[in-house]
Amino acid sequence: MQTRRTQQSRRESTIGKLVEAAIECLLESGYHGTSVQLICGRAGVSQGALFRHFATKNELMQPVGRKVVDDIFESALTLAAQLPAGMCEEERIIALMKALVMSPRHIVLLELLMAARTTPDLRDIFLGSSSTYFRDRFVAMMASLFPRYAISTGFFATLLTMMTTMHGMALYRTLAEHPEGDKMREQWLLSALRAELERIRQEGADTRNPVYQLPF
Repeated sequence: MQTRRTQQSRRESTIGKLVEAAIECLLESGYHGTSVQLICGRAGVSQGALFRHFATKNELMQPVGRKVVDDIFESALTLAAQLPAGMCEEERIIALMKALVMSPRHIVLLELLMAARTTPDLRDIFLGSSSTYFRDRFVAMMASLFPRYAISTGFFATLLTMMTTMHGMALYRTLAEHPEGDKMREQWLLSALRAELERIRQEGADTRNPVYQLPF
């Protein structure tokens, strides 16, 4: 039994090193610049060790994507606890959404999603059960932080639609800084959210609108 626990511990340690190394490589070199050799060199393990746990580099990308999403949401929840108590609800929501896409590791998620467009086995991974992982974490976080709106599917449909805008802004931000454009879009999102929250408060839960099945 002790031997089995030791083997499991070693396995988890190796996988943890590979996942963290892959994240760092994706941050620095992008998906196409990240090779098995580069990942293993960064992790300090042999290529044979990687292939004992993952059949391909892209198979490793599934736990990489989940780890990145977990880290992004952990940071956002930390921020949520630090936001000023007097901040209005719509400003708190926008701040949290912005924190998700401003996380340094968010670019890794974008790298994997863009690569999945032209990489069949990677696309299969990210269009399978992993495709809604970010969305499900997002919905769960917002439901827990803003429970009085959680009964409204319209609330989540609005937030998920806004989140796609945030993802797009983050992508453009990696290419060039446009602070005035970002500020304008954030103000537009804030106005749209304020209108939706007011509608929910006045009309109550709207169960007619389904939660959008978005790929984030």
